Amino acid sequence: MSTGPLFSVAIPSKNRPAQVRQAVRSVLEQTCQDFEIVVCDNSDDAEAAATAETVRAFGDPRIVYVRTNGQLSMPDNWERAVSEARGEFVGILTDRSVFLPQALERARREIDQKGVPLVAWFGDSYGRGPSGRDFRRRVRSGQAWHVESRRLLEYFVHGHPKHASKRLPKLMTCVCAREVIERVKASAVGRICPPVCPDYTSGYLMLAHTDRIVLLDEGLFLSCGSGNGSSFRRRGPLADRFMRDLGMTWQDLVDRMPTRACFTSALVLNDLMRLKDTLPERLAGLDVDRVQYYLGCLTYYERSARGGADRFEDYDELLEGLGLEPAAVQHAVRTRQMYVRAAATLPPETSDRDRASGDAEGEDDEPGATPQFETVFDAMAWAAANPFPEQEALAASEPLEMPALAEMELAWRKPKHRPIGTRKVETKRVLM
Repeated sequence: MSTGPLFSVAIPSKNRPAQVRQAVRSVLEQTCQDFEIVVCDNSDDAEAAATAETVRAFGDPRIVYVRTNGQLSMPDNWERAVSEARGEFVGILTDRSVFLPQALERARREIDQKGVPLVAWFGDSYGRGPSGRDFRRRVRSGQAWHVESRRLLEYFVHGHPKHASKRLPKLMTCVCAREVIERVKASAVGRICPPVCPDYTSGYLMLAHTDRIVLLDEGLFLSCGSGNGSSFRRRGPLADRFMRDLGMTWQDLVDRMPTRACFTSALVLNDLMRLKDTLPERLAGLDVDRVQYYLGCLTYYERSARGGADRFEDYDELLEGLGLEPAAVQHAVRTRQMYVRAAATLPPETSDRDRASGDAEGEDDEPGATPQFETVFDAMAWAAANPFPEQEALAASEPLEMPALAEMELAWRKPKHRPIGTRKVETKRVLM
């Protein structure tokens, strides 16, 4: 019988003492108090003292502070944080995220009732717009779906690009039985958070070592500001440091993909293919769906360009590769509206990029003006006092929405060509 707490919340951090304070506070204010907090501080020397003092100031014996040498890559810091956990169930809370007060209580309820090894959920966002104070949330049904793990893996590879990655549980959006994590670490992979993208790789590995999980249609954490995902879309300084820490090149990230285009969707799919090489039996049959690959990359290109990133080189690599594919693949891609939208998308002029630099991950939030709050805790208090009126109506039992790739909108017009000199112009017509 375990002598540790029910939950271990691991908070890997680097150079964010103020954000760590918010993350730790959100755990300490949980309605379920059976937990420990592991803060794994990989900060540079100049920032480490501030993070250590932030943690000590709470004065709570349930907080474990671990100081690394400051030189770990992000996947290695995640791995170290998880290795320090003693709880029966382990999850990661990134240092720029906060739990809603009921997060662990809601997970415990599903663990007690269904006996599952993994409970996952969704998140909302705070502070991603230009003001840094906007709160965005989606309508949720509150349902608890009991889903086969294999089904989620197959959907990630073959499903609608807009939804496939969001249905994938990740260690930063779930709690997982430590027994499952230990089985993963005992496998040929040897760890739960391998490179390149540890949120996704942990998800693949947890699903590969479980039969069924519970997926809660609830927003139980808030992601605050922008992180590595946004920087990757723009190839910004965080992305550059991430690459240096890993000791990898951009082309290493997509060495198993049809083209050299380095879009986020290709990176995380490449991670799955790399793990499949190591665990061929557990990940058998999960091959690259080339139509989904191209449409997923086009989706990320369009999002990046709207956010002000110049990704023309990757876009051209993608189109060149598409032109070499079998006719059926080309037709399936070029007859989708996303292909047309990507061809018509230019990033803002340089002078406009600051205004457009908000993280585009919020593009699927509910429409309308977003409320503004001085702190993320003010936003959570307002949300608790103002639940969505539709919540009760949506609570009726409905299946998990998993739109198929074939449901992507068909093209209804030809792509607009960009001016010569802006980028290589796609000259092929949309095949209708």
